[in-house]
Amino acid sequence: MDLQQLMNGAIGQQATQLISSQLGIDANQAQSAVGLALPTLLNALNKNASTNEGAASLYNAITKDHANGGVEDLAGMAQNALSSGEGSSILKHILGGLQPNVENAISQNAGIGGGQAGQILQILAPLVLKTLGNQSQSQGLDIGGLVGLLTNVVSNQQQQTAPQQNDIISQLLDKDKDGSVIDDVAGLLGNLFKK
Repeated sequence: MDLQQLMNGAIGQQATQLISSQLGIDANQAQSAVGLALPTLLNALNKNASTNEGAASLYNAITKDHANGGVEDLAGMAQNALSSGEGSSILKHILGGLQPNVENAISQNAGIGGGQAGQILQILAPLVLKTLGNQSQSQGLDIGGLVGLLTNVVSNQQQQTAPQQNDIISQLLDKDKDGSVIDDVAGLLGNLFKK
């Protein structure tokens, strides 16, 4: 499985259906929420990986903790992400202080509660890292290859997405509203999964 399959393929559809049934929300609301949450997570990871330290931290995290095993048991992954706190922990590293803004935007755009938006992000964050880890491992990517992969996926996603959604994502990740998200998320990944 790769990131494109997660974004636009069967795995993404399965994750959306799972989220709809587990959280008791309408399928259209789940699709809308996932449609904003996934690109936001990928954009944040891409911005974090734009620094040498951030790229190295992400690479270490996915090769150590997220490269083994598949994503066949989406329900088990989702349950684990919520019950173990793994999803919440990952989100703190990816989004940092921006997490409440992202949850609020997803909530408003999808017409769901803020708690449900938070749960969706908690389910998707480990899935994104697992997918990224599997793809990195299967393609034998080094740090530079990983950064290139993320950059390409985000670029392709931005070209296929409505400009309004890209604007929402950029605004969410620009905490200090200076028009640049790099200074806001650079360094968040520097502490990713340091143990």
